[in-house]
Amino acid sequence: MDPRTKAQRLILRGYGPLAGLVVVLLFLTLLVPSRPLTTITLSGAADTPAAPVPVPTGDGTDEATGAAAVPVGGEAVTGTTMAAGTAASGPAGARGPGTRTSASGTPGTARAGGPTAGAAAGAAPGKVAGAGIVTVGRDCSGGAVQDGNSPYSPPCLDWNGTDNGGVTTRGVTKDTITVVMRENNSSGGSGGKDSDKLKQSARDKGLTDTKEDQVRSRDALLEYFNTHFQLYGRKVKLVTYQGRGDMIKEFSGSGQEEANADALKVGQEIGGFADLSAISQPYLDALVRQKVVAFGGLHLPESYYQSKAPYAWGQLIDCTTLVSNAVDLLAKRFKPTDNAVRAGSAALRQKPRKYGLLVPDDPVYKQCVEEGKPRLKAAGIDIAKEINYALDFSKMQQEAPNMAAQLKGAGVTTVILVTDPALPYFLTGAATQQDYWPEWFVSGSALTDIDILGQFYDQDQWQNAYGQSFLSDIFQGKDSESYRAYKAIRPQDEPAITRDQYYYNFLMLFIGLQMAGPNLTPDTFAAGMYAYPARTGSFGRWSFSPTDHTCSDDAREIYYDRNALSAFNNKPGRWITLNGGRRFRGASWPEQAPPAPIPPAAAP
Repeated sequence: MDPRTKAQRLILRGYGPLAGLVVVLLFLTLLVPSRPLTTITLSGAADTPAAPVPVPTGDGTDEATGAAAVPVGGEAVTGTTMAAGTAASGPAGARGPGTRTSASGTPGTARAGGPTAGAAAGAAPGKVAGAGIVTVGRDCSGGAVQDGNSPYSPPCLDWNGTDNGGVTTRGVTKDTITVVMRENNSSGGSGGKDSDKLKQSARDKGLTDTKEDQVRSRDALLEYFNTHFQLYGRKVKLVTYQGRGDMIKEFSGSGQEEANADALKVGQEIGGFADLSAISQPYLDALVRQKVVAFGGLHLPESYYQSKAPYAWGQLIDCTTLVSNAVDLLAKRFKPTDNAVRAGSAALRQKPRKYGLLVPDDPVYKQCVEEGKPRLKAAGIDIAKEINYALDFSKMQQEAPNMAAQLKGAGVTTVILVTDPALPYFLTGAATQQDYWPEWFVSGSALTDIDILGQFYDQDQWQNAYGQSFLSDIFQGKDSESYRAYKAIRPQDEPAITRDQYYYNFLMLFIGLQMAGPNLTPDTFAAGMYAYPARTGSFGRWSFSPTDHTCSDDAREIYYDRNALSAFNNKPGRWITLNGGRRFRGASWPEQAPPAPIPPAAAP
């Protein structure tokens, strides 16, 4: 056993709920902003495109030809012109142009783009007076695509309009689109010596951002998107506020009353068109009831998003797709007819596989797992022990030893994790304490598949982790889209380490805003998202449809290497991608397992 690993485990073991809070806060830091009520306004900086980079389409088309029809506002643009003011009026899927504005704030030649299939139900047909002409363009920073910095950029279109329709819905005026972020108000620990040590541990792993770093990065990235995507003469105005809700309580299934109050503030007091911080389901539900376009939810079923259309959208993959992918990979790589060869002890490696499953005791998440069980059974996989646990971070440390004991007592050799990011922290430590060394199968839920959190888990256990990830390596420096975007606005300093939390939220939002057209409403926003042409980049294939309201479509096969240096912080502990980086969806994983080293057993 690595003495550093043992020492770290012994130190963290005594911290009580604070230790879990740190893991949770690391997770929240990647997704949730923090700042008092403020409105971010931009100076109208000149639109200086980032240097063009190659942009793969990911859908087999050649964007350079400009031959494919690009519907805008419900009518197809094939490279010539059309009136830009027609609101989508068909089934679902219209996309319209966004606008690039000049330094003075007046509309100039702008770019927008996207195919269409009509608006979501409820969009009223009509035209915006003086909306001008949209043409398929090839002179954006990415040539035929809007932004050359990102392979996920929508197509490039030009707009010469003078009137975007002004107020088209709540939160939208002639000049602005109001977007909201709620400040994290989570409780769950006090300060003091233990807290200081845990913060130091986070700093040692490269999480050195101050609140000022995060706010500066957020504002610069917002300015980047406002000046590089087409919004028809409008700009996004970001408002952050201190909410009444407690996200930790909301994750555990309570706090609905406070979440309702916060959503009421967003919809009625702030007047937001969209909210980018709806990570918990209670807050997401409340925003949808206020008819605010809300981005969030952690692996909710696709049926949930469909029932909340056109308002609910997810940054992380829906659990319907996640479980479907995971079942196929599990059946092909962890066959019930084989021994548990990736277990952490030599003894377990000689035993036939026996499966255990951990999933939150929440009806929404359990729904997706139940949908996957018939496929597990068809593959000959029976769950010997299923543990449904409460998403109560203050109790996880106390309950983890009992969970490990139940799994060990049931003879489980292979633990299937469909969990939050805090549970593996406690469970891996508890397993080591009880001399229990199973295989760990990671479904890719809730950032359990990112390097930085893996580095906090018990390394003697986690070196045997294997599974799937709908994310990808999170890079720092010049290899990062977010870094290049930040430096295009602020070349004089460096962005926050956790800047991707803002960058990809903004990217998803601005795709929808650009594709919606000048008649921006929740319905045309949804229609624009549905018509977004599929793109492939470092996070796999992105697409949206009336049956797909989250970003990534496919996953990579991964194993954890405790000694490999992470691209995120240059520290030991990294998920290694297999199959040459190829990604897969559904029951499409290769039958033949790719070569993946098995570390030496940590126990007899």
